[in-house]
Amino acid sequence: MTPSSLTPNTSSEDAVGEPDMHHSEPASRKFDRDWLRQLLRKHAHQHPHMPQDLLEKALVVAPMVDASDLPYRLLARRYNASLCFTPMIHARMFLEKPGYRSKFWKHNGMPPQDRPLIAQFCGNDKDVLLKAMKLVEGHVDGVDINCGCPQQIAKRGGYGAFLLEEDNGDLIVDIVRHLAGHMNVPVSVKVRILPSGLQDSLVLYKRLVDAGAAMLTIHGRTRLQNKVFTGAANWDYIREVVRVLGDRVPILSNGGISNMDDVRRCLEHTGADGVMSSEAILEYPPLFSETNALFTDYKRTGPGRLQIAKDYLELCEQYPPHEGGQGSGMKCIRAHLHRFLHADLQVHTHVRDAVVQAFSMEAAWGVANMIQTLHENNEHDISKEQLSWYVRHQTDAERHCGGPQDFDDEKKCLTEDEEDDNCCIRDMFGPVCADENDGDY
Repeated sequence: MTPSSLTPNTSSEDAVGEPDMHHSEPASRKFDRDWLRQLLRKHAHQHPHMPQDLLEKALVVAPMVDASDLPYRLLARRYNASLCFTPMIHARMFLEKPGYRSKFWKHNGMPPQDRPLIAQFCGNDKDVLLKAMKLVEGHVDGVDINCGCPQQIAKRGGYGAFLLEEDNGDLIVDIVRHLAGHMNVPVSVKVRILPSGLQDSLVLYKRLVDAGAAMLTIHGRTRLQNKVFTGAANWDYIREVVRVLGDRVPILSNGGISNMDDVRRCLEHTGADGVMSSEAILEYPPLFSETNALFTDYKRTGPGRLQIAKDYLELCEQYPPHEGGQGSGMKCIRAHLHRFLHADLQVHTHVRDAVVQAFSMEAAWGVANMIQTLHENNEHDISKEQLSWYVRHQTDAERHCGGPQDFDDEKKCLTEDEEDDNCCIRDMFGPVCADENDGDY
Protein backbone atom coordinates (compact mmCIF):
# COMPACT_ATOMS: atom_id res chain seq x y z
CA MET A 1 0.00 0.00 0.00
CA THR A 2 1.55 3.31 -1.10
CA PRO A 3 0.27 6.68 0.04
CA SER A 4 -1.36 7.22 -3.34
CA SER A 5 -3.42 4.06 -2.80
CA LEU A 6 -4.83 5.20 0.51
CA THR A 7 -8.56 5.71 0.64
CA PRO A 8 -9.24 9.28 -0.49
CA ASN A 9 -11.35 11.52 1.69
CA THR A 10 -13.94 13.16 -0.53
CA SER A 11 -15.28 15.31 2.28
CA SER A 12 -14.47 19.01 1.99
CA GLU A 13 -15.65 20.02 5.43
CA ASP A 14 -14.27 23.26 6.76
CA ALA A 15 -12.17 23.57 9.92
CA VAL A 16 -13.59 23.49 13.39
CA GLY A 17 -15.10 26.95 13.24
CA GLU A 18 -12.50 28.88 15.21
CA PRO A 19 -13.12 32.62 15.25
CA ASP A 20 -11.21 34.93 12.89
CA MET A 21 -10.19 32.09 10.60
CA HIS A 22 -9.79 32.74 6.87
CA HIS A 23 -12.88 31.61 4.97
CA SER A 24 -11.30 30.11 1.86
CA GLU A 25 -12.96 27.13 0.23
CA PRO A 26 -11.15 23.95 1.30
CA ALA A 27 -9.68 21.83 -1.49
CA SER A 28 -11.04 18.32 -1.85
CA ARG A 29 -8.67 15.99 -0.06
CA LYS A 30 -6.70 13.24 -1.82
CA PHE A 31 -5.55 11.56 1.37
CA ASP A 32 -7.51 10.41 4.35
CA ARG A 33 -6.72 11.92 7.77
CA ASP A 34 -5.34 8.49 8.70
CA TRP A 35 -2.77 8.22 5.90
CA LEU A 36 0.24 8.63 8.20
CA ARG A 37 -0.93 6.00 10.66
CA GLN A 38 -1.55 3.58 7.78
CA LEU A 39 1.96 4.24 6.47
CA LEU A 40 3.50 3.52 9.87
CA ARG A 41 1.53 0.30 10.19
CA LYS A 42 2.75 -0.84 6.78
CA HIS A 43 6.38 -0.51 7.89
CA ALA A 44 5.98 -1.56 11.54
CA HIS A 45 7.82 -4.84 10.87
CA GLN A 46 11.04 -2.82 10.45
CA HIS A 47 10.95 -1.89 14.14
CA PRO A 48 10.57 -5.06 16.24
CA HIS A 49 11.77 -3.26 19.36
CA MET A 50 9.44 -0.29 19.09
CA PRO A 51 7.65 0.34 22.42
CA GLN A 52 4.05 -0.83 22.12
CA ASP A 53 2.64 2.52 23.17
CA LEU A 54 4.38 4.22 20.25
CA LEU A 55 3.58 1.85 17.40
CA GLU A 56 1.19 4.31 15.76
CA LYS A 57 3.15 7.46 16.54
CA ALA A 58 5.73 8.80 14.10
CA LEU A 59 9.26 9.04 15.50
CA VAL A 60 10.85 11.30 12.94
CA VAL A 61 14.35 12.31 11.86
CA ALA A 62 14.20 15.95 10.78
CA PRO A 63 15.32 17.35 7.43
CA MET A 64 18.80 18.72 8.12
CA VAL A 65 21.32 20.38 5.84
CA ASP A 66 24.39 18.19 5.35
CA ALA A 67 23.12 15.92 8.11
CA SER A 68 20.12 13.73 7.26
CA ASP A 69 22.09 11.94 4.54
CA LEU A 70 21.34 8.37 3.46
CA PRO A 71 23.88 6.53 5.70
CA TYR A 72 22.77 8.54 8.70
CA ARG A 73 19.07 7.86 8.00
CA LEU A 74 19.76 4.13 7.76
CA LEU A 75 21.61 4.26 11.07
CA ALA A 76 18.74 6.06 12.83
CA ARG A 77 16.22 3.57 11.43
CA ARG A 78 17.99 0.78 13.32
CA TYR A 79 16.84 2.44 16.54
CA ASN A 80 13.10 3.03 15.99
CA ALA A 81 13.15 6.09 13.75
CA SER A 82 9.96 5.27 11.88
CA LEU A 83 9.98 8.17 9.39
CA CYS A 84 12.87 10.14 7.90
CA PHE A 85 13.15 13.32 5.87
CA THR A 86 15.85 14.01 3.31
CA PRO A 87 18.03 17.08 3.79
CA MET A 88 16.48 20.28 2.51
CA ILE A 89 16.82 20.21 -1.29
CA HIS A 90 16.91 23.42 -3.32
CA ALA A 91 14.23 22.82 -5.95
CA ARG A 92 15.69 24.89 -8.78
CA MET A 93 19.20 23.54 -8.35
CA PHE A 94 17.85 19.98 -8.11
CA LEU A 95 15.95 20.52 -11.34
CA GLU A 96 18.62 22.32 -13.35
CA LYS A 97 21.98 21.04 -12.06
CA PRO A 98 22.67 17.29 -12.47
CA GLY A 99 25.72 17.51 -10.21
CA TYR A 100 23.67 18.96 -7.38
CA ARG A 101 20.92 16.40 -7.93
CA SER A 102 23.38 13.53 -7.77
CA LYS A 103 24.47 14.64 -4.29
CA PHE A 104 21.01 14.03 -2.92
CA TRP A 105 19.42 11.39 -5.07
CA LYS A 106 20.05 8.13 -6.86
CA HIS A 107 18.47 8.01 -10.30
CA ASN A 108 16.46 4.93 -9.30
CA GLY A 109 15.61 6.14 -5.81
CA MET A 110 16.90 5.24 -2.38
CA PRO A 111 17.37 1.63 -1.18
CA PRO A 112 14.16 -0.08 -0.02
CA GLN A 113 15.22 -0.03 3.63
CA ASP A 114 15.18 3.79 3.50
CA ARG A 115 11.38 3.99 3.82
CA PRO A 116 9.13 5.61 4.81
CA LEU A 117 10.83 8.69 3.37
CA ILE A 118 9.68 12.26 2.78
CA ALA A 119 11.71 14.48 0.46
CA GLN A 120 11.87 18.11 1.55
CA PHE A 121 12.32 20.93 -0.95
CA CYS A 122 12.76 24.68 -0.63
CA GLY A 123 11.78 27.32 -3.15
CA ASN A 124 9.13 29.88 -3.96
CA ASP A 125 8.19 29.07 -7.56
CA LYS A 126 5.31 26.62 -7.64
CA ASP A 127 6.12 25.29 -11.11
CA VAL A 128 9.79 24.71 -10.29
CA LEU A 129 8.84 23.00 -7.04
CA LEU A 130 6.36 20.77 -8.84
CA LYS A 131 8.84 19.71 -11.54
CA ALA A 132 11.52 18.96 -8.93
CA MET A 133 9.12 16.99 -6.74
CA LYS A 134 7.87 15.00 -9.74
CA LEU A 135 11.42 13.69 -10.24
CA VAL A 136 11.25 11.84 -6.91
CA GLU A 137 7.51 11.23 -6.61
CA GLY A 138 7.68 7.53 -7.46
CA HIS A 139 10.32 6.82 -4.84
CA VAL A 140 9.05 8.59 -1.71
CA ASP A 141 6.08 8.49 0.63
CA GLY A 142 5.53 12.23 0.60
CA VAL A 143 7.04 15.60 -0.24
CA ASP A 144 7.49 18.53 2.10
CA ILE A 145 7.88 22.29 1.66
CA ASN A 146 10.51 23.94 3.85
CA CYS A 147 8.91 26.88 5.65
CA GLY A 148 11.16 26.70 8.68
CA CYS A 149 14.67 27.78 7.69
CA PRO A 150 15.46 31.00 9.61
CA GLN A 151 18.83 31.73 8.03
CA GLN A 152 19.81 34.83 6.07
CA ILE A 153 20.34 32.77 2.91
CA ALA A 154 16.68 31.75 3.09
CA LYS A 155 15.64 35.37 3.44
CA ARG A 156 17.67 36.32 0.36
CA GLY A 157 16.23 33.39 -1.56
CA GLY A 158 12.66 34.01 -0.48
CA TYR A 159 12.08 30.58 1.02
CA GLY A 160 12.05 28.88 4.42
CA ALA A 161 10.42 30.64 7.35
CA PHE A 162 10.30 33.89 5.39
CA LEU A 163 7.98 32.33 2.83
CA LEU A 164 5.28 32.14 5.50
CA GLU A 165 5.27 35.93 5.73
CA GLU A 166 5.42 36.72 2.01
CA ASP A 167 2.26 38.45 0.71
CA ASN A 168 0.53 37.78 4.03
CA GLY A 169 0.83 34.05 3.36
CA ASP A 170 -0.83 34.17 -0.06
CA LEU A 171 2.25 32.89 -1.88
CA ILE A 172 2.75 29.75 0.21
CA VAL A 173 -0.97 29.00 0.16
CA ASP A 174 -0.95 29.20 -3.65
CA ILE A 175 2.12 26.94 -3.79
CA VAL A 176 0.48 24.32 -1.57
CA ARG A 177 -2.73 24.38 -3.62
CA HIS A 178 -0.76 23.94 -6.85
CA LEU A 179 1.35 21.06 -5.53
CA ALA A 180 -1.49 19.27 -3.78
CA GLY A 181 -3.51 19.41 -6.98
CA HIS A 182 -0.79 17.76 -9.08
CA MET A 183 1.19 15.45 -6.78
CA ASN A 184 0.24 11.82 -6.21
CA VAL A 185 1.84 11.61 -2.78
CA PRO A 186 0.95 13.67 0.32
CA VAL A 187 2.23 17.25 0.34
CA SER A 188 3.22 18.45 3.81
CA VAL A 189 4.61 21.71 5.16
CA LYS A 190 7.16 22.20 7.94
CA VAL A 191 6.53 25.54 9.62
CA ARG A 192 7.56 27.71 12.53
CA ILE A 193 5.41 29.93 14.70
CA LEU A 194 5.00 33.33 13.05
CA PRO A 195 6.83 36.18 14.82
CA SER A 196 3.44 37.93 15.18
CA GLY A 197 2.16 35.15 17.41
CA LEU A 198 -0.05 32.09 17.71
CA GLN A 199 -3.34 33.46 16.41
CA ASP A 200 -1.84 34.66 13.13
CA SER A 201 -0.08 31.32 12.84
CA LEU A 202 -3.33 29.39 13.29
CA VAL A 203 -5.02 31.44 10.57
CA LEU A 204 -2.21 30.67 8.14
CA TYR A 205 -2.00 26.98 9.09
CA LYS A 206 -5.73 26.58 8.43
CA ARG A 207 -5.30 28.17 5.02
CA LEU A 208 -2.51 25.68 4.24
CA VAL A 209 -4.74 22.76 5.20
CA ASP A 210 -7.63 24.23 3.20
CA ALA A 211 -5.25 24.42 0.22
CA GLY A 212 -4.51 20.70 0.45
CA ALA A 213 -1.61 20.25 2.89
CA ALA A 214 -1.84 16.64 4.09
CA MET A 215 0.33 17.13 7.20
CA LEU A 216 1.90 19.95 9.19
CA THR A 217 5.09 19.78 11.21
CA ILE A 218 5.12 22.56 13.79
CA HIS A 219 8.50 23.73 15.03
CA GLY A 220 7.47 25.33 18.29
CA ARG A 221 9.74 28.34 17.89
CA THR A 222 9.79 31.48 15.76
CA ARG A 223 12.44 32.23 13.16
CA LEU A 224 13.95 34.61 15.71
CA GLN A 225 14.79 31.71 18.02
CA ASN A 226 18.05 30.24 16.84
CA LYS A 227 21.53 29.21 17.98
CA VAL A 228 22.35 30.45 21.50
CA PHE A 229 18.99 32.20 21.62
CA THR A 230 16.98 29.11 20.73
CA GLY A 231 15.04 28.82 23.99
CA ALA A 232 12.51 26.12 24.77
CA ALA A 233 10.09 24.91 22.13
CA ASN A 234 6.55 25.99 22.96
CA TRP A 235 4.53 22.79 23.26
CA ASP A 236 1.48 24.77 24.42
CA TYR A 237 1.34 26.41 20.99
CA ILE A 238 1.65 23.05 19.27
CA ARG A 239 -1.14 21.66 21.44
CA GLU A 240 -3.38 24.50 20.24
CA VAL A 241 -2.58 23.69 16.61
CA VAL A 242 -3.55 20.08 17.28
CA ARG A 243 -6.78 21.22 18.93
CA VAL A 244 -7.75 23.40 15.97
CA LEU A 245 -6.54 21.31 13.01
CA GLY A 246 -5.67 17.85 14.34
CA ASP A 247 -9.00 16.36 13.29
CA ARG A 248 -8.21 17.19 9.64
CA VAL A 249 -4.53 16.33 9.14
CA PRO A 250 -1.69 14.71 11.12
CA ILE A 251 0.35 17.16 13.16
CA LEU A 252 3.99 16.50 14.08
CA SER A 253 5.65 18.29 16.99
CA ASN A 254 9.22 19.51 16.50
CA GLY A 255 11.50 20.85 19.23
CA GLY A 256 12.63 19.90 22.72
CA ILE A 257 13.18 16.14 22.23
CA SER A 258 16.33 14.72 23.85
CA ASN A 259 15.24 11.23 25.00
CA MET A 260 12.23 8.92 25.21
CA ASP A 261 10.97 10.68 28.32
CA ASP A 262 10.68 13.85 26.24
CA VAL A 263 8.97 11.90 23.46
CA ARG A 264 6.23 10.66 25.77
CA ARG A 265 5.85 14.00 27.58
CA CYS A 266 5.53 15.83 24.28
CA LEU A 267 2.96 13.42 22.86
CA GLU A 268 0.92 13.55 26.04
CA HIS A 269 1.10 17.33 26.26
CA THR A 270 0.43 18.17 22.62
CA GLY A 271 -1.68 15.26 21.39
CA ALA A 272 0.45 15.26 18.22
CA ASP A 273 0.68 12.34 15.80
CA GLY A 274 4.42 12.13 16.24
CA VAL A 275 7.58 13.92 17.27
CA MET A 276 10.50 15.12 15.19
CA SER A 277 14.03 15.32 16.57
CA SER A 278 17.02 17.04 15.03
CA GLU A 279 20.07 18.05 17.06
CA ALA A 280 19.72 15.48 19.85
CA ILE A 281 19.27 12.59 17.43
CA LEU A 282 22.14 13.92 15.34
CA GLU A 283 24.46 13.38 18.27
CA TYR A 284 22.92 10.09 19.35
CA PRO A 285 20.88 8.25 16.67
CA PRO A 286 19.47 5.67 19.17
CA LEU A 287 17.55 8.51 20.84
CA PHE A 288 14.22 6.77 20.06
CA SER A 289 15.17 3.79 22.22
CA GLU A 290 14.96 3.32 25.98
CA THR A 291 18.35 4.73 26.97
CA ASN A 292 19.52 7.75 29.00
CA ALA A 293 15.97 7.99 30.33
CA LEU A 294 14.11 7.46 33.58
CA PHE A 295 13.55 3.81 32.63
CA THR A 296 17.34 3.23 32.69
CA ASP A 297 18.05 5.52 35.64
CA TYR A 298 19.42 7.93 33.00
CA LYS A 299 22.28 5.58 32.20
CA ARG A 300 23.25 4.86 28.62
CA THR A 301 22.17 1.30 27.94
CA GLY A 302 22.37 1.60 24.17
CA PRO A 303 25.55 1.58 22.09
CA GLY A 304 28.29 3.99 23.03
CA ARG A 305 29.21 6.99 20.92
CA LEU A 306 32.29 5.29 19.49
CA GLN A 307 30.24 2.32 18.29
CA ILE A 308 27.76 4.74 16.69
CA ALA A 309 30.60 6.46 14.84
CA LYS A 310 31.92 3.10 13.60
CA ASP A 311 28.49 1.93 12.50
CA TYR A 312 28.01 5.16 10.58
CA LEU A 313 31.38 4.80 8.83
CA GLU A 314 30.49 1.25 7.82
CA LEU A 315 27.28 2.54 6.24
CA CYS A 316 29.28 5.24 4.45
CA GLU A 317 31.42 2.51 2.92
CA GLN A 318 28.27 0.76 1.68
CA TYR A 319 26.98 4.07 0.29
CA PRO A 320 30.16 6.01 -0.65
CA PRO A 321 30.37 9.79 -0.55
CA HIS A 322 30.40 10.16 -4.34
CA GLU A 323 27.09 8.31 -4.71
CA GLY A 324 23.63 9.83 -4.48
CA GLY A 325 22.14 10.34 -1.07
CA GLN A 326 25.42 11.26 0.62
CA GLY A 327 24.90 15.00 0.50
CA SER A 328 28.24 16.79 0.77
CA GLY A 329 30.39 13.67 1.00
CA MET A 330 33.36 13.82 3.33
CA LYS A 331 32.31 17.19 4.74
CA CYS A 332 29.08 15.54 5.81
CA ILE A 333 31.00 12.62 7.35
CA ARG A 334 33.34 14.94 9.26
CA ALA A 335 30.36 16.83 10.65
CA HIS A 336 28.75 13.62 11.89
CA LEU A 337 31.96 12.48 13.56
CA HIS A 338 32.21 15.85 15.27
CA ARG A 339 28.70 15.46 16.74
CA PHE A 340 28.94 11.78 17.65
CA LEU A 341 32.28 12.25 19.41
CA HIS A 342 31.80 15.79 20.68
CA ALA A 343 32.37 14.91 24.34
CA ASP A 344 35.74 13.33 23.50
CA LEU A 345 36.80 16.15 21.19
CA GLN A 346 36.34 18.75 23.93
CA VAL A 347 39.04 17.00 25.95
CA HIS A 348 41.31 15.56 23.28
CA THR A 349 41.90 18.47 20.95
CA HIS A 350 44.43 16.58 18.84
CA VAL A 351 41.61 14.22 17.84
CA ARG A 352 39.41 17.19 17.03
CA ASP A 353 42.16 18.45 14.73
CA ALA A 354 42.24 15.02 13.09
CA VAL A 355 38.49 15.23 12.43
CA VAL A 356 38.91 18.61 10.72
CA GLN A 357 41.61 17.09 8.49
CA ALA A 358 39.67 13.88 7.69
CA PHE A 359 39.34 14.20 3.91
CA SER A 360 39.22 10.45 3.23
CA MET A 361 37.48 7.40 4.65
CA GLU A 362 40.87 6.12 5.80
CA ALA A 363 41.38 9.30 7.82
CA ALA A 364 37.87 9.05 9.24
CA TRP A 365 38.55 5.51 10.43
CA GLY A 366 41.79 6.81 11.91
CA VAL A 367 39.78 9.15 14.11
CA ALA A 368 37.64 6.26 15.34
CA ASN A 369 40.75 4.24 16.13
CA MET A 370 42.25 7.13 18.08
CA ILE A 371 39.10 7.41 20.21
CA GLN A 372 39.08 3.66 20.77
CA THR A 373 42.64 3.75 22.09
CA LEU A 374 41.79 6.64 24.41
CA HIS A 375 38.70 4.85 25.72
CA GLU A 376 40.65 1.66 26.37
CA ASN A 377 43.44 3.50 28.15
CA ASN A 378 40.98 5.46 30.31
CA GLU A 379 38.67 2.49 31.05
CA HIS A 380 35.81 4.42 29.51
CA ASP A 381 32.35 3.65 30.97
CA ILE A 382 29.67 3.81 28.28
CA SER A 383 26.87 3.83 30.84
CA LYS A 384 27.99 7.30 31.98
CA GLU A 385 27.82 8.87 28.54
CA GLN A 386 25.42 11.80 28.16
CA LEU A 387 24.57 14.24 25.39
CA SER A 388 27.28 16.85 24.86
CA TRP A 389 26.96 18.58 21.48
CA TYR A 390 23.18 18.90 21.89
CA VAL A 391 23.49 20.89 25.12
CA ARG A 392 26.40 23.08 24.00
CA HIS A 393 24.27 26.27 23.90
CA GLN A 394 22.01 25.74 26.89
CA THR A 395 24.07 27.64 29.44
CA ASP A 396 24.72 30.47 26.99
CA ALA A 397 21.03 30.77 26.20
CA GLU A 398 20.15 31.08 29.88
CA ARG A 399 22.91 33.61 30.48
CA HIS A 400 21.96 35.82 27.52
CA CYS A 401 18.22 35.70 27.84
CA GLY A 402 17.58 34.95 31.48
CA GLY A 403 16.18 31.43 31.14
CA PRO A 404 12.70 30.41 29.99
CA GLN A 405 10.53 33.17 28.58
CA ASP A 406 7.83 33.87 26.04
CA PHE A 407 8.43 34.72 22.39
CA ASP A 408 8.13 38.48 22.93
CA ASP A 409 11.08 38.33 25.31
CA GLU A 410 13.03 36.25 22.78
CA LYS A 411 12.62 39.02 20.21
CA LYS A 412 14.07 41.54 22.65
CA CYS A 413 17.17 39.37 23.00
CA LEU A 414 17.82 39.10 19.30
CA THR A 415 17.26 40.77 15.97
CA GLU A 416 17.22 38.71 12.79
CA ASP A 417 20.33 40.47 11.46
CA GLU A 418 22.27 39.63 14.61
CA GLU A 419 21.10 36.03 14.33
CA ASP A 420 22.34 35.68 10.77
CA ASP A 421 25.68 37.50 10.99
CA ASN A 422 27.54 34.23 11.53
CA CYS A 423 25.32 31.94 9.45
CA CYS A 424 27.28 28.99 8.07
CA ILE A 425 24.62 27.23 6.01
CA ARG A 426 27.00 26.66 3.09
CA ASP A 427 29.80 25.34 5.29
CA MET A 428 28.36 23.40 8.16
CA PHE A 429 31.66 22.02 9.43
CA GLY A 430 34.83 23.65 10.67
CA PRO A 431 36.34 24.99 13.89
CA VAL A 432 33.46 27.49 14.22
CA CYS A 433 30.70 26.31 11.94
CA ALA A 434 30.37 22.87 13.44
CA ASP A 435 28.94 24.48 16.53
CA GLU A 436 26.34 26.52 14.65
CA ASN A 437 22.77 25.63 13.73
CA ASP A 438 22.80 22.57 11.50
CA GLY A 439 19.55 22.94 9.71
CA ASP A 440 16.70 21.95 12.02
CA TYR A 441 14.22 23.67 9.77
